[in-house]
Amino acid sequence: MAIERFSSRREALGPVLTARLAGAKRYLRIAGYFRSSLLEVVGEALETVGEIRVICNGDLDPHDVKVAKAARDGQAALARTLVSSWQATEDGLDVLLARERYRRLHDLLASGRMKVRVVPRDADNVFVHGKAGVIEHGDGRVYSFVGSVNDSASGFRHAYEILWGDEDPIAATWVREEFEHFWQQGVDLPDAVVKHVAAMAGRIEYRSIEAARDAGGDVATDAILAERPIYKGGQILRSWQKRFVQSCVEDRRLHGRARYLIADDVGLGKTLSMAAAALVLSMLDDKPVLILAPATLIWQWQEELEDKLGVPAAVWSTQKKCWLDGERRPLTQKGDPTLVAKCPWRIGIMSTGLIVNGDDAGERGALAKKSFGVVILDEAHKARASRGQNGRGAAEPNQLLRFLRGAAGKATNVIIGTATPIQLDAVELWDLLNALGQGAPHVLGTPFDGGEWVREESIRYLTGAKAWPMNDTNRWGLFRNPLPPAAEHSVFRDIRNDAGLLSRDVLGPRFDDLGSDIRTDFLNDFQALAERHNPIVRRVVRRTRPMLEARGLLKRIGVLTHPKPEDGLPTSLFSGEGLEMSIAFRAAYEAAEAFSRLYAQRFPGAGFLKTILLRRIGSSARAGLETARHLLGRLDGPLVPEDETSDEGVPDNAPPPDSQEIQYLRDVERNLAAVVAGSDTDPKVQVVLHYLRERRWLETNGAIIFSQYRTTAEWVLEALCAAFPDEPVALYAGGAASFVQRGQDRRTAAREQIKRRIQDGEIRLVCATDAACEGLNLQRLGAQVNIDLPWNPSRLEQRKGRVQRIGQARDDIHVLSLRYAGTVEDQVYAALSQRFGDIFSVLGQLPDAFEDDWISAVLKDRTALQNFSQRVETAKPPMELRYSLDIADDQGLDWEYAEKVLSSRDIDEWMRQGW
Repeated sequence: MAIERFSSRREALGPVLTARLAGAKRYLRIAGYFRSSLLEVVGEALETVGEIRVICNGDLDPHDVKVAKAARDGQAALARTLVSSWQATEDGLDVLLARERYRRLHDLLASGRMKVRVVPRDADNVFVHGKAGVIEHGDGRVYSFVGSVNDSASGFRHAYEILWGDEDPIAATWVREEFEHFWQQGVDLPDAVVKHVAAMAGRIEYRSIEAARDAGGDVATDAILAERPIYKGGQILRSWQKRFVQSCVEDRRLHGRARYLIADDVGLGKTLSMAAAALVLSMLDDKPVLILAPATLIWQWQEELEDKLGVPAAVWSTQKKCWLDGERRPLTQKGDPTLVAKCPWRIGIMSTGLIVNGDDAGERGALAKKSFGVVILDEAHKARASRGQNGRGAAEPNQLLRFLRGAAGKATNVIIGTATPIQLDAVELWDLLNALGQGAPHVLGTPFDGGEWVREESIRYLTGAKAWPMNDTNRWGLFRNPLPPAAEHSVFRDIRNDAGLLSRDVLGPRFDDLGSDIRTDFLNDFQALAERHNPIVRRVVRRTRPMLEARGLLKRIGVLTHPKPEDGLPTSLFSGEGLEMSIAFRAAYEAAEAFSRLYAQRFPGAGFLKTILLRRIGSSARAGLETARHLLGRLDGPLVPEDETSDEGVPDNAPPPDSQEIQYLRDVERNLAAVVAGSDTDPKVQVVLHYLRERRWLETNGAIIFSQYRTTAEWVLEALCAAFPDEPVALYAGGAASFVQRGQDRRTAAREQIKRRIQDGEIRLVCATDAACEGLNLQRLGAQVNIDLPWNPSRLEQRKGRVQRIGQARDDIHVLSLRYAGTVEDQVYAALSQRFGDIFSVLGQLPDAFEDDWISAVLKDRTALQNFSQRVETAKPPMELRYSLDIADDQGLDWEYAEKVLSSRDIDEWMRQGW
């Protein structure tokens, strides 16, 4: 029995397998990726085969596969991974042309004659790529084959393929053994994948957005989201994100206005939840969309909308006074502040700093006059009210809260997000909800007919400072205005039915008008209703990482913090927990402290300009030197790049330093120049290299190294390239500033290119700025380094979330945090760690408000830092709010299986319409 050899150069290969499959009893196939084109090369020949078993490679996370074998949730996650994997290679035209292929594949899978198992990468990172098969006939004849045989007709037509065939039973036994080995390792193709194949077989595009509208003028959520890029890039909208989007849609349908505060933990995808809701809601009317976020987050918002949802969004540049696209290119004429109210696209993103520092006669005033279809405020806790000493005075809203109230009163939909809605006092949560309720009485009710919740004292019910009323009428008064929807509880359903109230009616009947049975049911359930269905709790959507972990929706990932004594670092590098620096560095830092004190005394309201030098020196000598030279007028360009500006902003008319301050700046410059030019390796770099080499992080984990500033990130990258000249190192920064460097060779690269190479394992070292971190999805890496520490420690949680995230295969990740001894960062983090031990135990709850106190202490009395950890403990909310909208399942929200969808072209055209 001779071996047969076939080459696509010599003959068509399709008929080779087709002829041998005719009338076959069994077909075992080791294929490539799972695709809709699977086995199309043999076409109808499969219809006569009795049993078909196929091994595919889906490039799956081993953890997902392990869970999938034991749980339904794991099966669903596995199915979504496979679906998104093949969707990444297909567009709407592919689906149209392949409809018959989808139908045949579905019929085979649904019949049970064809069984598919998907093999993950194993512990040794083996990727099943070889292709082979065995064809068995009832009369004992066998035919085995191996070769580079593609699984699609286009592969046969456009690729050079070689096939070796053999009728020898020994050869068939050998191939069968290989097949069975991987069959045992694989996981059955989830039923949800079969369901998706069926959906693809029937999927059609609406011919226009108008054609997609229902009788009420709405467009179905699944039609909008089913083919967004997130489903084509190996990711998905998670169940809790879907549930939030749907809650917003249902709120709008019920009341004509969607109003929610999303308070999910850091790292659970709040930005994407809000962005997806904004996209869907923006399709329901023809009004503009305004997104307000801190300056350091506006670019992340733009990238999230573009990369995950395929939606263009313009960013307003407060420095250039124009709208910018995703590559930071002007969309409008520069230098014209009146254009702030004339965004060329439907979604406009701008810094909250413009509101905080703006002018009612200028940009802020122009925005305040507009009416929006959707308003989103990220980091909403920055919208606060002052109540004077001891919180006893009348509430005085800051500019951001005042603007939010006005914008909400004219907007259709308002969504605000913050992981820490309560900073120092629970009444701050009420302030946010009060603003959310402007123009929307279904949020907190109306000020008439009781209106208990429109008064700020109502928050005291939730804190326990005020007891729930004992009088029956007063108890009902807490629910009469606003009356909860019928779907929330049978009591509210019965009340609405008996009173004949419409679903959107806000005011309920008086207590005496309730039926006796309903009164009894209400009073019996009052305690649970008061805790779970009061208006404040109903308007706040909060999901925590532990909550999702407990429900099996997130994998528990431990965090191993460094440095530790057992890590083998030279003790000579440290002074306490901080890194020891040279005499020149300490002299520069002392001069910077003197400059900051003097400047703050002259200009107390100068924003973070009064501390910028201390912040940058604490990051790196290179960043500090650059800033000193800017302040001395030796460097052109903005003192602070736009994506590194805090909410306080850097005023255009910032007063220049006086003669005494200039002398201190010169001392800073001279000493830092000596540090930068010195031959000694910076201790931060020494420590990073120790972990990468001696602790083998480079080989076993890879690492992302975060800095607040691009100057520092690039300095670290250069040091890594010098230490590992053959290792590609990426700089991941905002706009078009990203690149990859190997040795001295540097190439610009798009963010998507870098992310793809990280996921493929080709890039193991990444230096990134905070301004870019939100768009990163780095579960392939297992170590994160904080080369500097922000003055607000809660920012570290966002960095950690880049690796401690969905899809991380490791049970533990490593986090290394570095600081120089004697700096502000050293004292702040030492004070926190003395009290709490592990800094990450308080992240996510630490209020931003403490940053203001730190700045004050830095400039006046450092010893006050020692009390912060104690204050954090007492500043926590006095009770854990019990949220009723913590539903994290996506039952009934199978958007990815939609059969009718909007075309990407129509969505893009809709979103490119200006204000």
